[in-house]
Amino acid sequence: MRDEVGMTNDQGSMPKEAMKSLVVGHWSLVLGPWSFCFILHPSSFILLLWVFAVGGAVGSFLNVVVYRLPRGMSLIRPGSHCPACNKPIRPRDNLPILGWFLLRGRCRDCKAKIAFRYPLVEAITAAMFLAVGMVEGLSGGANLPQRLDPLADGMSVSHPGETELIVLVSYHLVLLCTLLAAGFIEYDGHRLPLRLMLPALVVGVVAPLAWPQIRPVPVYDGLSGWIAGLSDGAAGLAVGALLGFAAWYATGASRGVPLLRRSSARGGLTTLLLRSSGTEGPDRDRVGLVLGPACVGLFLGWQAALVLGLASIALHLAATALGRKWPAVRRPFPTLGLAAATLAWILMWYDLVRIPRSWGIL
Repeated sequence: MRDEVGMTNDQGSMPKEAMKSLVVGHWSLVLGPWSFCFILHPSSFILLLWVFAVGGAVGSFLNVVVYRLPRGMSLIRPGSHCPACNKPIRPRDNLPILGWFLLRGRCRDCKAKIAFRYPLVEAITAAMFLAVGMVEGLSGGANLPQRLDPLADGMSVSHPGETELIVLVSYHLVLLCTLLAAGFIEYDGHRLPLRLMLPALVVGVVAPLAWPQIRPVPVYDGLSGWIAGLSDGAAGLAVGALLGFAAWYATGASRGVPLLRRSSARGGLTTLLLRSSGTEGPDRDRVGLVLGPACVGLFLGWQAALVLGLASIALHLAATALGRKWPAVRRPFPTLGLAAATLAWILMWYDLVRIPRSWGIL
């Protein structure tokens, strides 16, 4: 079990030197083995290269999702092709990241320009896979708080085994990839399709039922088994959704757009101002404010939903305010910011929990 550090001064706040040593000390324990693993353990280097390559391939698929899903197109057929001449992309040109540079950003057949965002999304996804694989995978989950499991004679600390660690890394990557794809769909000006979020919602509900320890911070320490997994997910989903709807209301009210309206076609029933088709309208850039924090809460718990949801709301409100002066800033990106904040939360989760405890906050 890790020791909790609780150095404070007379005023009850942690000195800067102590806080710095707290963070640096923990990261040295996590990062230290990596500086030698490439020399002493070449297999770790090969494994990380493989993880990076898998991330690039997943990023290539996310490009397809971002382009086709909002347009109602199939994700499978037709295969990858140039949107200008409809010629299929050759397998040797369909390499993640490298393919764009080998083609010099142009189609091999019609010489039409290929947007730089394709290799950018692939590189971001590959780097995300590499970061989670290094920090969470090679360290054995040292970046995560330790969850206590109730036993008959007390509490025990749960340590993920090799199989559980693979499940844990995959579980977090599902959330991050979903948020990344949702963020780019928003950035392109499309309304988030529910089909994008459904797989993540299913994984977020089912996985913790089989292994509750996948969420390291429980809503209540006295629960165990599938009841703990269900309660943790319900609390996180509720907090995230409530924050999202509050942000939805706040941004709608600030624009003078009512969230509710009277529908004469249904005898005056009140309906949500959600459009079933089309991408125009003041509501299209606010759907991510609800779905994003809800997914974060479902996967990571109510604490992460509260902190990251508030950060996403603040970012969106700041962008809306700045957009009045600089229209380019008005482009919606709350879920992109949420994805970056979620990645940082996962990588630094243990420190983010330990520092407030050392201040006596938790």
